[in-house]
Amino acid sequence: MPRKRMTLPKKKEDLEKIMEEVEESHHHEHEHHHHHHHGDIEDTITVLELLVDSLGANVKNLESRVNRIASEVSKIYMVLSYIVEALAAKDDKERREILAKALNELEG
Repeated sequence: MPRKRMTLPKKKEDLEKIMEEVEESHHHEHEHHHHHHHGDIEDTITVLELLVDSLGANVKNLESRVNRIASEVSKIYMVLSYIVEALAAKDDKERREILAKALNELEG
């Protein structure tokens, strides 16, 4: 039987509501077991909150890396456009000026 995929709640209020629903469904159980189960739920929710925070930090890190890579790719395209322009230049002086722009782009 395939497992269903769950989406994690994003708000603390949603997590608390889930915890209340679980507690209500297990209300008929023995008092000692209920307290133990309640503690397990709180521990689980705490762990889930930490995992969600960790995922958020990882997403921010990945977004930062993607932005840096996008900038580098843009720079590569700019250098390639200068090279194409240099190939079409009418003389060596113009070619050198264009290639100097390409070099400046790489250094910047």
